[in-house]
Amino acid sequence: MVPSRESKHLIVVTFAYAALTFVMALPFSISPHTHILGDVPDAHMYVWTLAWNAYAFLNQPLHLFDANIYHPYANTLAYSENLIGSAFFAAPITWATGNLLLATNLTALLSCVLCGVGAYLLARRLHMSIGAAFICGLIFAFAPPRFVRMGQLHMTAVQWIPFSLAFLHSYFEHGRRRDLLLAIGFFSWQALSSGHGAAYLVIATVALLAWQFAFGAPLTIRQRLNDFGAAGAYLLAPAVWVMLPYRIAQSDAGLRRGYLSDAQPTIESFLASPTWLHQSLQERLWGPFESEPDAFLFPGIFLLLLPLLTIGRWVRRPLRDNHIAFYVAVAVLATLMFVSWPFELWRYVYWLPGLNFIRIPSRFIILTVLALAVLAGFAIDGLVVGLSKRRSALTTAVFAVLMLVEFHAYPFTGVPFAVNPPAIDRWLDTQPKPFVVAEVPVPSIGDLGALERHQTRSMFHATAHWQKTVHGYSSLRRPLHDQLYLELTAFPDATSITSLQSVGVTHIVVHTGDYGDRWRGIEDRIAMTPELRLLHVEGEGRVYSLSLP
Repeated sequence: MVPSRESKHLIVVTFAYAALTFVMALPFSISPHTHILGDVPDAHMYVWTLAWNAYAFLNQPLHLFDANIYHPYANTLAYSENLIGSAFFAAPITWATGNLLLATNLTALLSCVLCGVGAYLLARRLHMSIGAAFICGLIFAFAPPRFVRMGQLHMTAVQWIPFSLAFLHSYFEHGRRRDLLLAIGFFSWQALSSGHGAAYLVIATVALLAWQFAFGAPLTIRQRLNDFGAAGAYLLAPAVWVMLPYRIAQSDAGLRRGYLSDAQPTIESFLASPTWLHQSLQERLWGPFESEPDAFLFPGIFLLLLPLLTIGRWVRRPLRDNHIAFYVAVAVLATLMFVSWPFELWRYVYWLPGLNFIRIPSRFIILTVLALAVLAGFAIDGLVVGLSKRRSALTTAVFAVLMLVEFHAYPFTGVPFAVNPPAIDRWLDTQPKPFVVAEVPVPSIGDLGALERHQTRSMFHATAHWQKTVHGYSSLRRPLHDQLYLELTAFPDATSITSLQSVGVTHIVVHTGDYGDRWRGIEDRIAMTPELRLLHVEGEGRVYSLSLP
């Protein structure tokens, strides 16, 4: 079958976005196997989550959410983003190489490529020229508020939003059932990839449905239901299935966000950007910020100016098919979520299902950027109308280059990092299973930074055997584990031993080097604890069995 002309264009722009992703992410893109975008617990958690999914796909696919952290609780993958949709890409890399960093980073880089391709496809379905559509994809892939979040995998994996919207637009225009089913399928993929992205897509989808029906699209309920049909139900099922563990976590574990009056970004955040051009202009025109910005929210000079050129054009079209007016509305709605003027919309909607999972409202900038990208594409088409094909291509190329220069944040650096469980944890993998592990020493609960790094380190250690562990890091930690970590600082006293027994811990891994000069005293106390029996010594690691009462 010979590819169509449109398919050939799609292949070309895909390779273009891939090449640009490599360039824009330099020097990080050269070493995705040895570096991490931020050596912080959140970044560690994304690496671990993809690794868990790769393990669970093969070993317990029917109990995917019953992760090995936070024993004795079940459903612990639902304590944060599950990243299942991204794991479809990461798992084969993990299985083939065993390098968890490579799998995570290539998945993040791929999301940038797909963001560009998705926005390009959306623009083409809105009847933009190839050049304007390419600019639209360029913006959504590389605009700073989205691109610099590559280290936050749940925030960069929003690539299925434009794909779903593209086919939903096509469905309303042509009435083809296939387009509706594709829109539903991409919606489910987005729900599996990022709960945040799913929330943004729900808002955009509901807005598009309301827009179409309010301005003349026939309701024809029977026909819509027939188009949805059993196939639509099957395609939507993964999105429904993935919501259930979170509903359970909300009721059982208290995974619910309250309203935070100080959650909205500061004025400095709206002007902040990591690109060298934006920082240079900010220092010259604004001067040093009085306080540290909460986030990088400045989208770009061209990304603010170009949409203004399109606003005057929406009066020429009927509202139902007025895509300019619709994406202006989406941009305004998304922006109202994270601004306090003229009123704070977030205060009134944060409690809604889906939105309640979002902790930081400024993350809605992702949806704003997509809407602005669409409007910028329309602006490019308006600027080149009437020009020759050659001049049109040249004009588009100039804008593309200028935007890439504006968006460039070189050097886009990572931090050297490796996931290498100690030999003592690898030895545990040779022992009869199942067993439950705790690792000591545990930092003081008052030193939150050290405690959280200890938790993610212990999670990485457990990747050697994938057995249950009392350790864990996520957006939720239940009181039992707060108390347990506090008690473990006094290990091996009677209280810590009793608590470990009560939650079913069978093996304790002791990292003697982390105790420093205190180890001799700790070793003597362990020797006087009858519940503990030394099983193995390897390097600075020791494994003790803990007898159950």
